[in-house]
Amino acid sequence: MAHNRILAILAASFAALTLAASPVATAPNLGNAPVSSEQVATPTVPVIVGKPQGQNNLTITFVDQALKGNDSTLLTPQGNLTERYAYSTYSIPYKVIEDGNDNVGPREQDSFLCSAPKGGTTTIVNPVEVRANVQIQSNVGTELKKLINLVWTGQTNGSFKHIYSKAKVYSASESVHNHRDYYGAIQYDLGTTVVNRTDVYHVYSGDRILYTASYDRGQQTVYAKIPKAVEYARDFYL
Repeated sequence: MAHNRILAILAASFAALTLAASPVATAPNLGNAPVSSEQVATPTVPVIVGKPQGQNNLTITFVDQALKGNDSTLLTPQGNLTERYAYSTYSIPYKVIEDGNDNVGPREQDSFLCSAPKGGTTTIVNPVEVRANVQIQSNVGTELKKLINLVWTGQTNGSFKHIYSKAKVYSASESVHNHRDYYGAIQYDLGTTVVNRTDVYHVYSGDRILYTASYDRGQQTVYAKIPKAVEYARDFYL
């Protein structure tokens, strides 16, 4: 009996030691948990707030120095005539933003605009400006570059700028955890420009112009990244 009592006491003592050494599960203290980057919501999809105002149905006239001075003689029943290069033209009958290429990256010039508190509104303190230029994706001459810039932006240098106004009111709904920050940026569209070229010659009899001859030199397609201003928001937990 004494032997059995000793074994029972030893078993009880071992069980007590085992419980004392076991970890105790506790609820996490979320209030004191550090904030990680994962606690910042994914930015909203950028929306377009500004686009350049281009021009349509444009034709530009220029002199191709490589053709200037290369006269040729025409043999006609009226005698020998001289065909002399006068000038060339570029015209753009067609331009379009490529389908599915209306957010060509990389997005750039991301600029903080303002921060709206949960359930509140705010405005921009100081005007924010973004600038960019048309980016032609192939080598073209100076005159054609000017024309492409004009049809997309209305500026010969292809420049575009957008100012985010202080008058606009920005808000954050009650569903926002803490605050919503707004940002502006430059994004691009992929534009296709179809260009026609024509070379124009004057036909002379002696020093007198008899008529003008135009030669269609065909079409070429030029791709360019067209800048635009966008705006997006990011919601924060803290």
